[in-house]
Amino acid sequence: MMDIYQQIWDADQSGSGVRPILASETGDPAQGYVKVAAVADGGPDFKVLTEVVIPEAKMRTYRLATALFDNYSLAERDVESETQAERSEVHALLSAIVDSPPMLVARRYVEQATGMPVSSERWYAALLEQWFKFFSQGGDPHLSGFEHVIVGEQQGANVQGYHFWYKYWLDDGLASVIDRNSIPGLRDDRILYVRGKQGDGQENFPESVTISFKWNAPDYERGEIRPLTKPIGGFFVGCSVEGLMAMGTVRVHLGARAPKTAVINGARYDLKLFRSDNSQHIRTFYPMYLGPAGETPQPEPAPAPNPPQPPAPPMPVVASPVRIVAALVNPMGDDPGQETITLINTGTAAVSLEGWALMDAMNHRFQVSDQAAMLAAGGVFVITLPKNSVQLSNKGGEIRLLNRAGKVAHQVSYTKAQAQEQGVTILF
Repeated sequence: MMDIYQQIWDADQSGSGVRPILASETGDPAQGYVKVAAVADGGPDFKVLTEVVIPEAKMRTYRLATALFDNYSLAERDVESETQAERSEVHALLSAIVDSPPMLVARRYVEQATGMPVSSERWYAALLEQWFKFFSQGGDPHLSGFEHVIVGEQQGANVQGYHFWYKYWLDDGLASVIDRNSIPGLRDDRILYVRGKQGDGQENFPESVTISFKWNAPDYERGEIRPLTKPIGGFFVGCSVEGLMAMGTVRVHLGARAPKTAVINGARYDLKLFRSDNSQHIRTFYPMYLGPAGETPQPEPAPAPNPPQPPAPPMPVVASPVRIVAALVNPMGDDPGQETITLINTGTAAVSLEGWALMDAMNHRFQVSDQAAMLAAGGVFVITLPKNSVQLSNKGGEIRLLNRAGKVAHQVSYTKAQAQEQGVTILF
């Protein structure tokens, strides 16, 4: 079975991720790329990430993540004061990534491993809890996974966390992109490279780096700069914030029992993970390079007890005014031929449903246009599913609405408990 982390990586490359390449290679501007130099003792001005090109179509989540970088107190020991505007920024990022390609792969892996459907809403809540909810530990009152892993924080004279390549790149010459608060003496270049820590051929795999550096870190709460040191740090290169968080969310999920090691593009990694004391939050998550994949057999995900049939492969998600609003999963009497799915057009213009389809988790399809050719603005249409088409299992399932291009316009999940009572329509 293909490594789940490679699946997430590949899905992210089809979404907001950009391709990491060696500095000597030529990148594709349409896909986006990051050029990675072979790390060396190159002095404080040495650039590990020598060139970054991110297409505008992929920039949305990078910008939404960047908006959060100055929301946190620098020191781990500090009490956080989260404003309503900052909470809104968190929810804006989560809304943008919850159904992104890497998150869909991660979610379906968890569903298969646990045998339980996971709705988009439930996945959203899990991301909020694991990455953004504050928790106390070791005398530090307000810790969070996002701050530690993505932003970085201070413990004494050292940098803790800081495992997102994009933030490193900004701090290494474009740091004013982050700042909304003026601190005297702030510069665009806040990274002082110390030395490379790579070995065993890691320089041949641009997907990750291991380095030592100094960070002139801004303390926005106190309006000052603190010189901090990262004695050794590692991070993946080229993955988006949602790609990195998808891997961490799979790794931290207790029920999924995902592998502790990953093989990504020919290199093996130990995916280091530490949870909060109550196991509900991510304390830290980062890759440790182990060597070329050929030296050790590729890890297999732990088998789930009584695994369900494999779900349909992940598909791109696109914005659409047409949504699934309800389903009659367990009608009175025999189910076949009586199950219904209700669509609503939330937009201001009529939408042609020619070529649109419904799909269940087992890849069964039903052409929507067989019953409805046009859905008026604000209109609702109830589709009756014929026998031997889409199957709405009473044990829980998933429904996807595909547009004429075959992309997912909307998807919903429901549980066995929701489908228990006959004749009750489930609202989404």
